[in-house]
Amino acid sequence: LSLYWLLSPVLWILLPVFSIFNPKLRHHFFHESPSWKKAGKKIDDRSEGKKVVLFHAASTGEFEQLQPILKKVDRSRYFVLLTFFSPTVFIKEKETALADAVCYHPFDFPWSARIFFRKMEIQYYIITRNDIWPTHLFIARNMKIKTILINANIYRDSHYKSGVLQGIIKQILVNFDLICTGSERLKNNLLQLVPSEKVKVTGDSRLDQVLARKTNSTSNQLPNTFRESKTLLLGSIIPSDFPVIFSGMKQYYSQGQQSLAEKNQRMIIVPHEVGSAALEEIENQLNRIGIKAVHYSKCEDLEKYRVVIVDMVGILAELYAYSDIAYVGAGFGAGVHSVLEPAVYSNHIGFGPNYHIVDMAVTLTEMGLSQVINNGDDFNGFLTLLEKKEELSNIQGMMEEFINNQNPAAELIIENIFPND
Repeated sequence: LSLYWLLSPVLWILLPVFSIFNPKLRHHFFHESPSWKKAGKKIDDRSEGKKVVLFHAASTGEFEQLQPILKKVDRSRYFVLLTFFSPTVFIKEKETALADAVCYHPFDFPWSARIFFRKMEIQYYIITRNDIWPTHLFIARNMKIKTILINANIYRDSHYKSGVLQGIIKQILVNFDLICTGSERLKNNLLQLVPSEKVKVTGDSRLDQVLARKTNSTSNQLPNTFRESKTLLLGSIIPSDFPVIFSGMKQYYSQGQQSLAEKNQRMIIVPHEVGSAALEEIENQLNRIGIKAVHYSKCEDLEKYRVVIVDMVGILAELYAYSDIAYVGAGFGAGVHSVLEPAVYSNHIGFGPNYHIVDMAVTLTEMGLSQVINNGDDFNGFLTLLEKKEELSNIQGMMEEFINNQNPAAELIIENIFPND
């Protein structure tokens, strides 16, 4: 940390230069101070006695996790200040009703952290997931601000078994008064780094949010033909998934489009990036197998087609309502994407071998409710479940029971943050 702080003046000088070349950094740099002034005025005008509670979400994913918790904060007693780091979510949510004020989180310099905490009169500094700013955390603790990490996700052995990395992470985590995590497995990892009295198992609040979205969803994105047939969904796939997916698909749908029709199956393909290059590559791969596809945004009569490529963002979570089995992408890359959405809709789930980043994926694999796919043969085997009606039905029933038995996390997190309420 000492070295980190010694470099701070250099980084502060270079920040305007970096912002010239990075539009997101530039927006943050020029709009941070105005957002502070607006939030500061609201804090000055707050009702007497309200404690200022800062919730920080780095980007859209972290904000999703925070929403169920923000809804349960007693706003008659607490003033909620919400900070973002990413311009994408700041611009979209800067007027959200889930907070009393919204502003940019400061860059991680010692002077800006101390000024910010004092100006905003912060009494609770609450971070979700992994967006931890060491300087802010250290100074918050030094200023007697209560520091809390929720939805903590220490999942790799290297986090607590590698000597150098373990020392760095310990030095950071020791500054938290409370750490809330999603499972006993994650708690055991954290206990290698912090005292047991600091760690509480509360569940993952993102599950609360996914369940809420399911309850409020109309699920009318696709025609009922996708519900009536057996349907595969490829969710948030990236190029490293393609060789495995399409080699397995070539085996299973050996006659291409004819095989799809004979089996009465359909397919929903949702790439992680919807740029023209990714869409073109997926279409080319399908053409080699002899399967025809249509783009979601370019067809008004989707019920005539068996394969749809979703070329827009923001609807993947609801599309799992139409599928029976789902392959979740990026398991051959940095780590598999979220499995909560397909699980909530009782899909049998498959993903690549790099899945330990997601605690729910580990749990589902241990329970036999998901399948680790290493190659095309595995993916072919995964697809055969679409024809095993009884086995698939049993898995879907167990998945539904598992999800129904999960306790809501937001209420428990709030109870631990404000134990005397």
